[in-house]
Amino acid sequence: MANGLLNTGTPPAEMGGQEAPPAENVPNMGTSGLNPQDQEKLDIYVANGIKIIHSPEVSDQLVERMKASQNPIVDVADATISVVERLDSSGESRGVALPIEIKAKAANIFMDEIMTIGESVGMPKFNDEQKLQAVSLALGKYIDKSVKSGKMSPEELQQMGGRAAQTPQGQKILQQVGGQAGVGQTPAMMEGGV
Repeated sequence: MANGLLNTGTPPAEMGGQEAPPAENVPNMGTSGLNPQDQEKLDIYVANGIKIIHSPEVSDQLVERMKASQNPIVDVADATISVVERLDSSGESRGVALPIEIKAKAANIFMDEIMTIGESVGMPKFNDEQKLQAVSLALGKYIDKSVKSGKMSPEELQQMGGRAAQTPQGQKILQQVGGQAGVGQTPAMMEGGV
């Protein structure tokens, strides 16, 4: 990521090979509509992501990036993607892969935390439209990278797009990126790139 934010090499010690228990200050996401096993995975994933965000090195980099931000929507989206990618890398090294739905729910929590940090150092508060733009941008970039790297097949992408289209937030994102014609397609696919 630009400016090295969150690209600090090895994940923090608390990430190494062990699943962290949910942190006390991380809200239980019990109303997320997940089954108990997936809920536990989400809680652990969120706790690990919050630990990354608040680790001294990452937190300091994040504060500096948000202070100097010329485009907060892009910077918040990129920081969110970095946290998810770092967790993915840690999970892959242990043979753990989570469904995109769990990652998406967690990424939303990470984004809120990153926006709160940004606001604490003078970044303007996002309105609903700006938050939707940041979510759309982060999701599009993450999916693009996943498809290009082979971590997600075009078929999985189509299935995910169909499921997303059934949710209110998914419908808003689809409207923003061009409506039903773009269901299940990344920006590069819509431009003929993938």
